[in-house]
Amino acid sequence: MDDSFRAFFVKLTLFSVFTLGLLFLWQHYASPNFQSTIFWVVWLFFIFTTAIIHVVLIKAARKDPKKFITYFMGITGIKLFAYLIIILIYGLLNRDTAQGFIICFLISYFLYSGFEVVTLTKHFKK
Repeated sequence: MDDSFRAFFVKLTLFSVFTLGLLFLWQHYASPNFQSTIFWVVWLFFIFTTAIIHVVLIKAARKDPKKFITYFMGITGIKLFAYLIIILIYGLLNRDTAQGFIICFLISYFLYSGFEVVTLTKHFKK
């Protein structure tokens, strides 16, 4: 593993600690309807998917930099639809707790997607 991956994983770890803090604050101060008992599962899910997507995109860019945009757009589209399917399935199977799960999931989605874009932009500005 090279230094760029190590640097990314350090940033991801720090960002994830910050995100966990935000989720704990949300769990503490939000109305019970907007809380989720499995927020930590969502948090871990986003850590792992962000790490996997980052590694795949960087390796794809190293093989053929011209195809990076195609890979990025494809992965982003697949990710968006997969995440929507997860939200829909959870919402249909757990109507009582769906509201809190969906809010937690969407907050995590926006935070980790933003982190992903920022780290990829910085990586390719070098």
